[in-house]
Amino acid sequence: MVQPSPTTGAEPNLIQADGAPTSAQELIPLIAGVGLTSQSYPPAVELFHQGETAEELFFLETGIAKLVYSEESGHDLIADIRLSGSVLGLSAVIRNQSHHLTATTASRCRLIRVSASRFMELVRGDPALAMTVQHILSDEVINQAARIAEIACLNARQRLENFIWRITQQTDGTTQKQSRLQLPLKQWEVAQFLAITPGYLCKLLSELETEEIISRKNGWIFITTNQNLWHRAD
Repeated sequence: MVQPSPTTGAEPNLIQADGAPTSAQELIPLIAGVGLTSQSYPPAVELFHQGETAEELFFLETGIAKLVYSEESGHDLIADIRLSGSVLGLSAVIRNQSHHLTATTASRCRLIRVSASRFMELVRGDPALAMTVQHILSDEVINQAARIAEIACLNARQRLENFIWRITQQTDGTTQKQSRLQLPLKQWEVAQFLAITPGYLCKLLSELETEEIISRKNGWIFITTNQNLWHRAD
């Protein structure tokens, strides 16, 4: 179904595991006995599809994945993004149900794949693993609630700055020095994720440039000082 990139060895990654959820990081050592292998995937690889039976779960070591909900009308909506340290497909595997979203790599990613049946065998026999899974699922609920709150309570510019901040923190984990990044989503996808129009996103980016908070060149966004970006306190 999902085929990794044939490339091997060290590769430049858009984001690293700094700032990833601790509970997700703790999960990998608990299942190391199944013979985990890390593989590289290019952008735009579908990991699982909405409505498919959950046969695998994916540990996102580096990179960004997007979760998309498809309506019967054919309209697609970016429900969320997942950063390094996330586990994709966990809730469907635990429930033994089909996926309610489609997961696709948004950047070059390194992923570890584990079969659902083998993972559930380990969960049933290891209380520590079962507790860690509960923590991860709790993290997901908290993050979903925070996303809803952001859309409801923050203005569009705050949402944009917080989005750039999150990507920047995944890149180098710093708060002061200048950074540069390439957005992992197309501009219309970023606008959809932030619940604004593409035109308004362009206007907001221009405002940030005018105020010298960012600059743009050849597809890159340069952040003058990361700390100048509005961001939600952790």
